[in-house]
Amino acid sequence: MLTAPTGAGKTALVRELDPSRFEILSFDSRQIYKELSIGTAAPNAEDVQKIPHHLTSLLSPSESVHAGMYTRLAEEALDGVLSRGKIPVLTAGTGFYLNAFLFGMFPVPSISQEIKEKVESLSMEERIEELKRLDPKALLKIFPNDNYRYGRALEVNLMGTVWSELKLEEGGGVISSRNLKIQGAYFLDLDRKELYSRIDARARQMIEAGMAKEAEKVAEKYGEDCPGLQSLGYNFALENIKGTSNLETFFGNLSQSHRNYAKRQITWFRKQKFLEPIHPKEAYDKIKKI
Repeated sequence: MLTAPTGAGKTALVRELDPSRFEILSFDSRQIYKELSIGTAAPNAEDVQKIPHHLTSLLSPSESVHAGMYTRLAEEALDGVLSRGKIPVLTAGTGFYLNAFLFGMFPVPSISQEIKEKVESLSMEERIEELKRLDPKALLKIFPNDNYRYGRALEVNLMGTVWSELKLEEGGGVISSRNLKIQGAYFLDLDRKELYSRIDARARQMIEAGMAKEAEKVAEKYGEDCPGLQSLGYNFALENIKGTSNLETFFGNLSQSHRNYAKRQITWFRKQKFLEPIHPKEAYDKIKKI
């Protein structure tokens, strides 16, 4: 199992593993979308050709994804890997989904139709304001500009349950249901200066590869408010396409948003007791010896 903040190099590391022994299960709430490979840094065709990746480029940008759905898809992919006699390597940038898969789901209350309609009528800004009032800690756990997740958290709060205080149900994940043994669980812990340098380089690469055009194409096809375009940085890409920001501003906003997100990921992963902080090269050596 390999977890890391954005830009730390998970994909580059696992693409060097032996495909006759390993296959990759990706836990990334954004890379699961098709047609958004540039801005989500999804594994490219060469990566996938070198070693099979699952749960990437799978859903239409018009589809919403949540932990329950992701877990079901991941269980299907896991069963396929095991049936082929391969070792699944779990890579994760979205720790929330990884934990739900491993240890069980959060016991979310049933949402009434009235509450669903009320939340649906609110803009993203209104949802954020309501969460600030009802459950401010929720905003620290939700991907920036993830309007769908803001809505889900708000629905739970309006039903009388504090979303940020939900705990995983014991025994509900695949470790229990599939009797899995985790042979290594690592967190790529890079020096902060090195990580930020990598994030800056990735932001430039995304822009040069055509992230703005990618955003424009998806927006024309599915609408600017589609779930896929709630992914980190696409709001800045759309601003650039519309001419409300230049390339320098686009780069600055994109890079800073990824740095901010990386900080939150690092904080989250460091709190997970089962993860061992490790340098990428050391992690590669340990995984390939399994």
